[in-house]
Amino acid sequence: MRFFCWFLSLIPVLAYGQRQEFFHPQMGTLFQVILYAKDTVQGKQIAQRLFDRIDTLNAIFSDYSESSEINRLSASAGTGQKIKVGAEMWRLIAVSQKVSQKSDGAFDLSIGPLSKLWRRAFRQVQFPALAEIKTAKEKVNYRFIERYPLTKKIRLTEPGMRLDAGGIAKGFAVDECFKILRKVGIRSALVAAGGDIRVGTAPPDKAAWIIASKGLNAKGETVDVELSLEREAVSTSGDTYRYLEWEGQRYSHIIDPRTGLGIQHRQFSRLVGPNSTLTDALATAINISNERERKILMKKFPRYKLEVYESKD
Repeated sequence: MRFFCWFLSLIPVLAYGQRQEFFHPQMGTLFQVILYAKDTVQGKQIAQRLFDRIDTLNAIFSDYSESSEINRLSASAGTGQKIKVGAEMWRLIAVSQKVSQKSDGAFDLSIGPLSKLWRRAFRQVQFPALAEIKTAKEKVNYRFIERYPLTKKIRLTEPGMRLDAGGIAKGFAVDECFKILRKVGIRSALVAAGGDIRVGTAPPDKAAWIIASKGLNAKGETVDVELSLEREAVSTSGDTYRYLEWEGQRYSHIIDPRTGLGIQHRQFSRLVGPNSTLTDALATAINISNERERKILMKKFPRYKLEVYESKD
Protein backbone atom coordinates (compact mmCIF):
# COMPACT_ATOMS: atom_id res chain seq x y z
CA MET A 1 0.00 0.00 0.00
CA ARG A 2 2.82 2.39 0.81
CA PHE A 3 4.39 1.67 -2.59
CA PHE A 4 1.03 2.27 -4.30
CA CYS A 5 0.69 5.71 -2.66
CA TRP A 6 4.26 6.61 -3.64
CA PHE A 7 3.50 5.63 -7.23
CA LEU A 8 0.36 7.79 -7.30
CA SER A 9 2.36 10.78 -6.11
CA LEU A 10 4.49 10.52 -9.25
CA ILE A 11 1.56 10.61 -11.66
CA PRO A 12 1.37 14.46 -11.98
CA VAL A 13 5.12 14.68 -12.67
CA LEU A 14 5.06 11.87 -15.21
CA ALA A 15 1.99 13.32 -16.90
CA TYR A 16 3.37 16.84 -17.13
CA GLY A 17 7.10 16.16 -17.56
CA GLN A 18 10.07 18.30 -16.65
CA ARG A 19 9.96 22.07 -16.19
CA GLN A 20 12.04 23.82 -18.86
CA GLU A 21 12.52 27.50 -19.61
CA PHE A 22 13.60 29.22 -22.82
CA PHE A 23 14.08 32.81 -24.02
CA HIS A 24 14.04 34.44 -27.45
CA PRO A 25 14.41 38.16 -28.35
CA GLN A 26 11.93 39.30 -30.98
CA MET A 27 9.29 41.99 -31.68
CA GLY A 28 11.15 44.48 -29.51
CA THR A 29 10.81 42.34 -26.40
CA LEU A 30 12.04 39.08 -24.87
CA PHE A 31 9.77 36.08 -25.33
CA GLN A 32 9.82 33.64 -22.41
CA VAL A 33 8.56 30.08 -22.63
CA ILE A 34 8.10 27.74 -19.67
CA LEU A 35 6.82 24.28 -20.47
CA TYR A 36 6.64 20.79 -18.99
CA ALA A 37 7.97 18.25 -21.51
CA LYS A 38 9.00 14.61 -21.12
CA ASP A 39 12.71 15.45 -21.45
CA THR A 40 15.11 18.24 -22.42
CA VAL A 41 15.35 17.07 -26.03
CA GLN A 42 11.60 17.33 -26.54
CA GLY A 43 11.51 20.65 -24.67
CA LYS A 44 14.18 22.20 -26.88
CA GLN A 45 12.50 20.95 -30.04
CA ILE A 46 9.15 22.41 -29.04
CA ALA A 47 10.68 25.72 -27.96
CA GLN A 48 12.44 25.99 -31.32
CA ARG A 49 9.14 25.44 -33.12
CA LEU A 50 7.61 28.26 -31.09
CA PHE A 51 10.50 30.62 -31.76
CA ASP A 52 10.47 29.81 -35.47
CA ARG A 53 6.79 30.69 -35.53
CA ILE A 54 7.43 33.97 -33.70
CA ASP A 55 10.18 34.84 -36.21
CA THR A 56 7.82 34.13 -39.08
CA LEU A 57 5.14 36.37 -37.58
CA ASN A 58 7.66 39.15 -37.00
CA ALA A 59 8.62 38.97 -40.69
CA ILE A 60 4.92 39.48 -41.49
CA PHE A 61 3.95 42.16 -38.98
CA SER A 62 7.09 44.24 -38.33
CA ASP A 63 6.79 47.78 -39.65
CA TYR A 64 10.54 48.17 -39.08
CA SER A 65 11.28 45.78 -41.97
CA GLU A 66 10.62 47.17 -45.44
CA SER A 67 10.14 43.65 -46.81
CA SER A 68 7.44 42.69 -44.29
CA GLU A 69 3.94 41.94 -45.50
CA ILE A 70 2.48 44.78 -43.44
CA ASN A 71 4.83 47.30 -45.07
CA ARG A 72 4.15 45.95 -48.54
CA LEU A 73 0.46 46.39 -47.80
CA SER A 74 1.05 49.93 -46.52
CA ALA A 75 2.95 50.75 -49.73
CA SER A 76 -0.29 50.11 -51.67
CA ALA A 77 -2.20 52.79 -49.75
CA GLY A 78 -4.11 55.19 -51.95
CA THR A 79 -3.42 53.28 -55.18
CA GLY A 80 -6.86 51.69 -55.35
CA GLN A 81 -5.34 48.21 -55.36
CA LYS A 82 -6.94 45.34 -53.50
CA ILE A 83 -4.05 43.33 -52.06
CA LYS A 84 -4.30 39.60 -51.38
CA VAL A 85 -2.96 38.96 -47.88
CA GLY A 86 -1.88 35.84 -46.03
CA ALA A 87 -3.98 34.05 -43.44
CA GLU A 88 -2.15 35.62 -40.49
CA MET A 89 -2.50 39.16 -41.81
CA TRP A 90 -6.16 38.62 -42.59
CA ARG A 91 -6.92 37.35 -39.09
CA LEU A 92 -4.95 40.13 -37.39
CA ILE A 93 -6.71 42.82 -39.41
CA ALA A 94 -10.11 41.23 -38.73
CA VAL A 95 -9.56 41.24 -34.96
CA SER A 96 -8.11 44.75 -35.08
CA GLN A 97 -11.14 46.07 -36.94
CA LYS A 98 -13.46 44.42 -34.43
CA VAL A 99 -11.72 46.16 -31.51
CA SER A 100 -11.59 49.46 -33.43
CA GLN A 101 -15.32 49.39 -34.12
CA LYS A 102 -16.25 48.47 -30.57
CA SER A 103 -13.87 51.02 -29.03
CA ASP A 104 -14.90 53.86 -31.37
CA GLY A 105 -11.38 54.08 -32.74
CA ALA A 106 -9.43 54.01 -29.47
CA PHE A 107 -7.52 51.09 -30.99
CA ASP A 108 -6.55 51.62 -34.61
CA LEU A 109 -4.25 49.51 -36.77
CA SER A 110 -3.79 52.44 -39.18
CA ILE A 111 -1.94 54.46 -36.51
CA GLY A 112 1.36 54.05 -38.38
CA PRO A 113 1.82 57.72 -39.45
CA LEU A 114 1.44 58.85 -35.83
CA SER A 115 3.62 56.03 -34.52
CA LYS A 116 6.42 57.04 -36.89
CA LEU A 117 6.12 60.69 -35.89
CA TRP A 118 6.18 59.98 -32.15
CA ARG A 119 9.03 57.47 -32.40
CA ARG A 120 11.14 60.28 -33.83
CA ALA A 121 9.94 62.60 -31.07
CA PHE A 122 11.03 60.10 -28.42
CA ARG A 123 14.43 59.60 -30.05
CA GLN A 124 15.06 63.32 -30.35
CA VAL A 125 13.30 64.25 -27.08
CA GLN A 126 11.44 66.85 -29.10
CA PHE A 127 7.70 67.46 -29.21
CA PRO A 128 6.38 67.12 -32.79
CA ALA A 129 5.19 70.20 -34.63
CA LEU A 130 1.41 70.60 -34.39
CA ALA A 131 1.20 70.76 -38.19
CA GLU A 132 2.98 67.39 -38.42
CA ILE A 133 0.56 65.86 -35.91
CA LYS A 134 -2.41 67.21 -37.87
CA THR A 135 -1.07 65.85 -41.19
CA ALA A 136 -0.32 62.42 -39.71
CA LYS A 137 -3.70 62.20 -37.95
CA GLU A 138 -5.56 62.82 -41.21
CA LYS A 139 -4.14 59.52 -42.51
CA VAL A 140 -5.28 57.54 -39.46
CA ASN A 141 -8.74 55.98 -39.46
CA TYR A 142 -9.61 52.31 -39.22
CA ARG A 143 -12.45 52.94 -41.67
CA PHE A 144 -9.79 53.51 -44.35
CA ILE A 145 -9.02 49.77 -44.15
CA GLU A 146 -11.43 47.88 -46.40
CA ARG A 147 -11.75 44.07 -46.21
CA TYR A 148 -13.06 41.79 -48.94
CA PRO A 149 -13.86 38.45 -47.25
CA LEU A 150 -14.54 36.36 -50.36
CA THR A 151 -11.10 37.04 -51.84
CA LYS A 152 -9.19 37.78 -48.58
CA LYS A 153 -8.05 41.08 -50.06
CA ILE A 154 -7.39 44.40 -48.34
CA ARG A 155 -7.59 47.91 -49.75
CA LEU A 156 -6.09 50.91 -47.96
CA THR A 157 -8.03 53.82 -49.32
CA GLU A 158 -5.92 56.87 -48.43
CA PRO A 159 -2.44 57.87 -49.69
CA GLY A 160 0.24 57.90 -47.01
CA MET A 161 -1.48 55.37 -44.74
CA ARG A 162 0.74 53.04 -42.72
CA LEU A 163 -0.33 50.08 -40.61
CA ASP A 164 1.29 49.44 -37.23
CA ALA A 165 0.54 46.16 -35.43
CA GLY A 166 2.54 47.05 -32.31
CA GLY A 167 -0.58 47.04 -30.14
CA ILE A 168 -1.67 43.52 -31.07
CA ALA A 169 1.13 41.51 -32.73
CA LYS A 170 2.79 40.23 -29.54
CA GLY A 171 -0.53 38.96 -28.19
CA PHE A 172 -1.23 37.33 -31.55
CA ALA A 173 2.19 35.60 -31.44
CA VAL A 174 1.53 34.28 -27.93
CA ASP A 175 -1.75 32.73 -29.09
CA GLU A 176 -0.03 31.17 -32.10
CA CYS A 177 2.47 29.55 -29.74
CA PHE A 178 -0.38 27.98 -27.79
CA LYS A 179 -1.79 26.50 -30.98
CA ILE A 180 1.50 24.65 -31.45
CA LEU A 181 1.62 23.60 -27.79
CA ARG A 182 -1.86 22.06 -28.08
CA LYS A 183 -0.88 20.18 -31.24
CA VAL A 184 2.15 18.60 -29.58
CA GLY A 185 0.23 17.72 -26.42
CA ILE A 186 1.79 20.19 -23.97
CA ARG A 187 -0.85 21.15 -21.44
CA SER A 188 1.16 23.02 -18.82
CA ALA A 189 3.00 25.98 -20.32
CA LEU A 190 3.52 29.72 -20.08
CA VAL A 191 4.37 32.06 -22.95
CA ALA A 192 5.22 35.68 -22.18
CA ALA A 193 6.02 38.59 -24.49
CA GLY A 194 6.67 41.61 -22.33
CA GLY A 195 3.34 42.60 -20.80
CA ASP A 196 1.43 39.88 -22.67
CA ILE A 197 1.27 36.49 -20.93
CA ARG A 198 -0.78 33.36 -21.47
CA VAL A 199 -0.77 30.20 -19.37
CA GLY A 200 -2.15 26.69 -19.75
CA THR A 201 -2.95 24.09 -17.12
CA ALA A 202 -1.33 24.73 -13.74
CA PRO A 203 2.13 23.20 -13.14
CA PRO A 204 2.39 19.88 -11.27
CA ASP A 205 1.26 20.07 -7.65
CA LYS A 206 0.16 23.72 -8.10
CA ALA A 207 -3.30 25.19 -8.10
CA ALA A 208 -2.38 27.89 -10.65
CA TRP A 209 0.43 29.78 -12.30
CA ILE A 210 1.72 32.63 -10.14
CA ILE A 211 2.42 35.66 -12.33
CA ALA A 212 4.39 38.70 -11.23
CA SER A 213 2.65 41.95 -12.13
CA LYS A 214 2.38 45.57 -11.07
CA GLY A 215 -0.19 47.41 -8.98
CA LEU A 216 -0.51 50.58 -6.95
CA ASN A 217 -0.53 50.93 -3.19
CA ALA A 218 -2.65 53.40 -1.23
CA LYS A 219 -0.10 56.14 -1.91
CA GLY A 220 -0.32 55.66 -5.66
CA GLU A 221 3.12 54.09 -5.81
CA THR A 222 3.91 51.21 -8.18
CA VAL A 223 4.39 47.96 -6.28
CA ASP A 224 4.87 44.30 -7.17
CA VAL A 225 1.81 42.06 -6.96
CA GLU A 226 1.08 38.41 -7.76
CA LEU A 227 -1.70 37.00 -9.95
CA SER A 228 -2.98 33.42 -9.90
CA LEU A 229 -3.98 32.25 -13.39
CA GLU A 230 -4.85 29.02 -15.16
CA ARG A 231 -5.80 28.65 -18.83
CA GLU A 232 -6.02 32.44 -19.20
CA ALA A 233 -4.20 35.35 -20.77
CA VAL A 234 -3.24 38.66 -19.18
CA SER A 235 -1.99 41.88 -20.76
CA THR A 236 -0.68 44.92 -18.93
CA SER A 237 -0.32 48.28 -20.63
CA GLY A 238 0.66 51.73 -19.43
CA ASP A 239 3.13 54.61 -19.55
CA THR A 240 5.03 53.58 -16.41
CA TYR A 241 8.41 53.49 -18.16
CA ARG A 242 8.03 55.13 -21.59
CA TYR A 243 7.00 58.75 -21.89
CA LEU A 244 8.15 62.15 -23.16
CA GLU A 245 8.28 65.15 -20.85
CA TRP A 246 7.96 68.46 -22.68
CA GLU A 247 7.31 71.94 -21.25
CA GLY A 248 6.00 70.54 -18.00
CA GLN A 249 3.68 68.02 -19.66
CA ARG A 250 4.08 64.24 -19.84
CA TYR A 251 3.11 62.34 -23.00
CA SER A 252 2.91 58.55 -23.02
CA HIS A 253 4.23 56.33 -25.83
CA ILE A 254 0.60 55.16 -26.07
CA ILE A 255 -0.92 57.39 -28.75
CA ASP A 256 -4.59 58.28 -28.97
CA PRO A 257 -5.40 57.91 -32.69
CA ARG A 258 -8.32 60.30 -32.25
CA THR A 259 -6.21 63.23 -31.00
CA GLY A 260 -2.79 62.35 -32.41
CA LEU A 261 -1.19 62.86 -29.00
CA GLY A 262 0.39 60.57 -26.45
CA ILE A 263 -2.06 60.08 -23.60
CA GLN A 264 -1.45 62.23 -20.52
CA HIS A 265 -3.54 60.54 -17.85
CA ARG A 266 -1.30 58.52 -15.55
CA GLN A 267 -2.56 54.98 -15.44
CA PHE A 268 -1.96 51.43 -16.49
CA SER A 269 -4.44 48.68 -17.12
CA ARG A 270 -4.54 44.91 -16.79
CA LEU A 271 -6.87 42.72 -18.85
CA VAL A 272 -7.48 39.04 -18.12
CA GLY A 273 -9.34 36.88 -20.61
CA PRO A 274 -9.37 33.77 -22.83
CA ASN A 275 -6.71 34.82 -25.37
CA SER A 276 -3.77 37.18 -25.73
CA THR A 277 -4.69 38.73 -29.07
CA LEU A 278 -7.70 40.47 -27.59
CA THR A 279 -6.19 41.23 -24.17
CA ASP A 280 -3.27 42.94 -25.97
CA ALA A 281 -5.46 45.10 -28.20
CA LEU A 282 -8.05 45.83 -25.52
CA ALA A 283 -5.40 46.88 -22.99
CA THR A 284 -4.24 49.55 -25.45
CA ALA A 285 -7.78 50.74 -26.13
CA ILE A 286 -8.56 50.86 -22.41
CA ASN A 287 -5.57 53.06 -21.63
CA ILE A 288 -6.65 55.54 -24.28
CA SER A 289 -10.30 55.59 -23.17
CA ASN A 290 -11.85 57.58 -20.36
CA GLU A 291 -13.78 55.90 -17.54
CA ARG A 292 -17.15 56.08 -19.30
CA GLU A 293 -15.72 54.69 -22.54
CA ARG A 294 -14.00 51.86 -20.64
CA LYS A 295 -17.25 50.76 -19.03
CA ILE A 296 -19.05 50.73 -22.37
CA LEU A 297 -16.23 48.81 -24.05
CA MET A 298 -15.97 46.13 -21.38
CA LYS A 299 -19.70 45.41 -21.61
CA LYS A 300 -19.02 44.39 -25.21
CA PHE A 301 -16.39 41.87 -24.05
CA PRO A 302 -18.03 40.19 -21.02
CA ARG A 303 -15.46 37.37 -20.81
CA TYR A 304 -12.66 39.85 -20.13
CA LYS A 305 -11.88 41.28 -16.68
CA LEU A 306 -10.38 44.74 -16.32
CA GLU A 307 -8.41 46.49 -13.60
CA VAL A 308 -7.26 50.08 -14.05
CA TYR A 309 -4.68 51.70 -11.77
CA GLU A 310 -4.45 55.47 -11.73
CA SER A 311 -1.35 57.08 -10.27
CA LYS A 312 -1.89 59.74 -7.64
CA ASP A 313 1.45 61.52 -8.09
